[in-house]
Amino acid sequence: MRARKGHFLLVIVLLTGLASLGWGLSARFSSVATIGYSFKVGIPGEPDLTLAVSVPLPDYRHYRERPRPSYGDNLTWNEMAVEFLDDAIAISTDPGDDAIIDSAARQFEAAALAGNLDSGEAVKLVLKFAQSLTYTTDNVSTSSDQYPRYPVETLFEQTGDCEDTSLLAAAILTEMGYDTAFILFEEFDHMGLGIYFPAEWGIKMYGNSWIYGDSDNVVADGERRYWYLDTSGKRAMGWAPPEYSQTPAYIYPVGG
Repeated sequence: MRARKGHFLLVIVLLTGLASLGWGLSARFSSVATIGYSFKVGIPGEPDLTLAVSVPLPDYRHYRERPRPSYGDNLTWNEMAVEFLDDAIAISTDPGDDAIIDSAARQFEAAALAGNLDSGEAVKLVLKFAQSLTYTTDNVSTSSDQYPRYPVETLFEQTGDCEDTSLLAAAILTEMGYDTAFILFEEFDHMGLGIYFPAEWGIKMYGNSWIYGDSDNVVADGERRYWYLDTSGKRAMGWAPPEYSQTPAYIYPVGG
C-alpha cells in the first residue's frame, strides 16, 4: 500500500446493484429490507471516488435502539473524560457491525491499490469520506445534547457531529490496520481523531500533532505521535483548526 502514487481512477459498483448515486430500497421475500447508497468523495486533482455500503435495516434498527452512555453529575472532568473515551472506543469497535465496516474498509483498500496510493494517501480517502458527511449537532438531529452514534448509524443517516465522524473513521481505519487515537479537547468540548505513522513508513507529515505518553513533547521509546484528522471539517490531513492547535488534549488510542 506504500507504493508511489500513480494515475487515480476507480469506479466501485454499488453492492446492492445500484448504478447511480442516492438511495435505493431492496425488499427481500423475508421482508428484510436493505438500504443501498453511495458517497462521493472529492480528491483534489483526481476523479471522485464512489463508495457504497449495504446496511441491513435490522442492523440499523438494532444500533438505533441501543442505549446511549450517560454520566453522573458527581464526576470530575478527568473521570468523565475517561468514561467518555472508554465508551467511544467500545462504540467504534463494537463487533456487531464488523461485516459492514469491513465492506467499507475493503473498498478503500481497493481504491488505494487501483490508484497506486501509499498508506498516507489511503488515509486521506477515508478522511475525505468522513468530511463529506453532513454535519449535524445532536440536539438538532436527536433532541439530545449528547448522542454518540454507532458507525452503522452514521453510515445509514449520512450525518453526524465531530464525535460521530471520528467514531466512524476510527472504525474504518482500524479495520484497515491503522493505529488511531481519539483526541478530546476539554476547553472546546470537541473530539477529533489522530493517526500514527511508524517512522519506517517514510511518510512526511506537517501540521498539528499530539503525543501519547509524552511529557516534554519529545517522542521517546513507547510513545507515539498522532497527527490530527479533521473529520467534521474540511482541513487537510494533519491540520487542526487554529483554536485547537496549541490546546492540551486527552489522547486515547483506539487499540488500547
